[in-house]
Amino acid sequence: MSAYHAESVVSTLAAAVAADPSVVAKVYSQQLRKGARSVDDFSMFEGGEGSGKPFIVRKDIASAHAGDEVKFTVMSQPRGPGARGEQPLRGNESSVDFKTFGCVVDFWRDAFKFTKKQLKFMAGGGGVKSAVLLSLREKLGRRRMNDMKMALKLQGVGNTIYPNARKTLASLNALDTLTPSGITNAIPQWRRLGGRSIVVTSKHGSPVYKPMVYIPDAAIASIKNSSSYEQAALHGGARSNEENPLFSGKLLDWNGVGLFEHASVDPENDQCADPLAPRAMLSTGFGVDSAAVDCILKSHASDTKTPYMAWMGGYKYEWYEGQSTSTALTAPGGVAWTTFYSGITSATYYGWVINPDGSVGFVSWLGTGNNGNQITVNAILNPDNTADNSTLGVATLGNFIATGDTWGLNTAGTAYTRVAGGVGGSSNCSADFVWTSEFDAGAYIIPCNANGAVDMCSLILGQDTAVRAYVGDDLLVGDKDDYSFVDGGGYETIFGQAPCIRTDGKTSGYSVLRHAGQHPGLEVPTLSA
Repeated sequence: MSAYHAESVVSTLAAAVAADPSVVAKVYSQQLRKGARSVDDFSMFEGGEGSGKPFIVRKDIASAHAGDEVKFTVMSQPRGPGARGEQPLRGNESSVDFKTFGCVVDFWRDAFKFTKKQLKFMAGGGGVKSAVLLSLREKLGRRRMNDMKMALKLQGVGNTIYPNARKTLASLNALDTLTPSGITNAIPQWRRLGGRSIVVTSKHGSPVYKPMVYIPDAAIASIKNSSSYEQAALHGGARSNEENPLFSGKLLDWNGVGLFEHASVDPENDQCADPLAPRAMLSTGFGVDSAAVDCILKSHASDTKTPYMAWMGGYKYEWYEGQSTSTALTAPGGVAWTTFYSGITSATYYGWVINPDGSVGFVSWLGTGNNGNQITVNAILNPDNTADNSTLGVATLGNFIATGDTWGLNTAGTAYTRVAGGVGGSSNCSADFVWTSEFDAGAYIIPCNANGAVDMCSLILGQDTAVRAYVGDDLLVGDKDDYSFVDGGGYETIFGQAPCIRTDGKTSGYSVLRHAGQHPGLEVPTLSA
């Protein structure tokens, strides 16, 4: 537990109201929650129990406290023979199974500080309260949405679907991208796992039920660019520049499946992209000739707290405080949370580094090497490692072989060469790409598997995908330093999220489509077998 600064003075809500009479707690709470919902894609699919919506919301838990577990009980369909005619019913009654699962709620707090000089000359717009609302409410919405995405991605049990009959993430290759036919084939698998369609639209007063596939913008390109989708839009869409999907950009339903595109914008000096299609920026360059301690994937030279790498493999992502050290048998599959996180940290992960000049490099790291803020690299693909100062250079990494290639660090360890791969007799590094083992500041970091297939996920959402629990109102908090010359403001809120679980212990209502892909403009080589 982090200690507060010995000289910190935290003002109460009453003090904030006294300083600024326009600060009214209830109005603040509504504005914050409304602003957060405006950037949370999933908020539009929330509903109460029995609503048939993907995300079931509980708000009637004002007495809950941070760290409490909100219980949900599910029931299987009745099973049993019943009785026909004069057959006795006694002994032939139906029976059901019950299972209770929990959603732990915890505090989430955020704030920032200004000096009076900044407030005076930066014109934040109406005091600390307004400045906090404008910037933090959207961050809160992104936090809730991304927490949910990580929960659906990591906590699923028995509900991951791979394209082309693949069975694991490690087996994905260049051909295993998201396609219209892949979505069509995934829907029966999703239904086998208990997936039920949601009410998406109403036509002429009648509800229209369909599953919905939630797709990150990096992955939707393979759908929009597919010939089958283009032909459907060409011949099935309206004959108009404004209405035809090929011109308007509107997504067509595909074989009765609704498609939803999540558009992500990379902010400066913050987490990039989306947990379902993660990427990050490299702030400090290094190479295979650097000292081993300098071979670090980090997005800010001095910021050691922002979780830039939290969506990359290996990080112990938590949904409440202390979760990773909990021995409670409530983790997916009925195991202890320590066991759940051990499976994450014990694996080896791979990633591409794409330099600003387009040259690519291939690296790996152990799960224990990702602390959420930065990643310690444990291997770098490099053909000749005679003089690699880091001792991390390897000619074979994952399923890539660079032996005999002329790119990378030279034998003397004095210079790098950036040229096409595939020169060596046994090399399988693509000749269509320029390779390197030297990485520049401003490079992109993209996670992948041992084949170089970029790791992406899409979600098939149906009824009762997950639960969300909101406790009470969001509260305004304040903090003052240096005799009130430094004035801070922020919020505290209590919420929790978790996937729904069936009586057999499997997550239900949704499926994870785990597929390969490319980030447009950041294409990388991928092995095809």
